[in-house]
Amino acid sequence: MNRKEKELSFEEAMAGLGSAVQALNREDTPLDEAIAKYEEGVAYYNRCNEILLEAKQKIQQFDKETGEIKEF
Repeated sequence: MNRKEKELSFEEAMAGLGSAVQALNREDTPLDEAIAKYEEGVAYYNRCNEILLEAKQKIQQFDKETGEIKEF
């Protein structure tokens, strides 16, 4: 993944992934373009996954027994 892709927001990466999927679903997409769109889609997927993992790590969980906020 290049630097530009690492700076994408979740919404931008999802839009890029959707665009790649649409291109792959078209029957008239040439093989070379389909391969490039597949690779783009994988990069967008990885960016989305990275953002979701970061968000998961930030979620805090309230422990009712101790009254403390703990990391998820």
